[in-house]
Amino acid sequence: MNGPLPDPRSLGDGIHLIPAPLPFPTPAWVNCYAIETDHGLVLIDCGCDWEPGHAALEAGLAAVGLAGADIHTLIVSHLHPDHVGMAGRVVEEHGCRFVMHRRAAARMDRYNDTLGFVERNRRLAEQHGAPPPVAAALAGSKERPFFMPPLQPPDVTVDEGDRIDLGGGRYLEVLHTPGHEPAHICLRDSRTGVLFSGDHVLPRISPVIMYDEEYEDVLGDYLQSLRRLLEMRIGLTYPAHGTIIERGSARVEQIVLHHERRLNQMLQRAQDSPVTAWDVVGAVFRPHLTPDEQRLALLETISHLEHLRLGERVHREERNGVLWYRY
Repeated sequence: MNGPLPDPRSLGDGIHLIPAPLPFPTPAWVNCYAIETDHGLVLIDCGCDWEPGHAALEAGLAAVGLAGADIHTLIVSHLHPDHVGMAGRVVEEHGCRFVMHRRAAARMDRYNDTLGFVERNRRLAEQHGAPPPVAAALAGSKERPFFMPPLQPPDVTVDEGDRIDLGGGRYLEVLHTPGHEPAHICLRDSRTGVLFSGDHVLPRISPVIMYDEEYEDVLGDYLQSLRRLLEMRIGLTYPAHGTIIERGSARVEQIVLHHERRLNQMLQRAQDSPVTAWDVVGAVFRPHLTPDEQRLALLETISHLEHLRLGERVHREERNGVLWYRY
């Protein structure tokens, strides 16, 4: 997901790939997709709100012959800043409609609440075994990142099975695929069968499956969403990061296997002796993680341990305000 920014290119069938750089080391860019329709462009994802990203989006459209083209619809795959951060600017500049899954509208206040984000991370980290100084460090900064200004909710919301019209009988079918983020959607092109997978299916890594107290089994939701794609036998897949995936179902099978292996790793740790999620992070993930990486690793670990608990493969108990998992 790193390396030099790829060139914009046309993919055929009126679909164009516009990579936009991101203001952090990894992933280094997000894939934005512009689709030509009878009424202008539909844009899928827009990247963070910073000048290099904005410039790349405009230059990319020009490079594929769409300079000055009107964006009439912005669809965002999910509520993370590397996908939705620039939405406010795109809507203001183009006067386009802003489309997300209905859950995104309900979660917009949370997206806009930086202090709540930090406090929630700190509390969860302490509850799952991180020492208070470590929990404070990995909770994140109380200063909101410059590249994710507060957003207004989408003015159009969609749900599972909805169709976004592209004209000429062509449409994007909405597939609600929670896991990486509760409002995540994939989009299937009715003409080509191509799946725009957002972060749900990526070519070389599995997206982080972050624990969320509002949803009982985040990893279970993700695995169920993946298995649904297997039933659909998806082929050509356009992800939001990295390179195009030729055999989507084969990649989905690899990701499912990755999580099964990780579940077994964590189950083994709980079989050896009772553990906290923070103990498991140190045993399963590579050393020398940054605080941000530690936070993501911890949230992913909690998701896996909770999935094991809900499947009655481990048990959970509280000791002095800290949660422990045992076989």
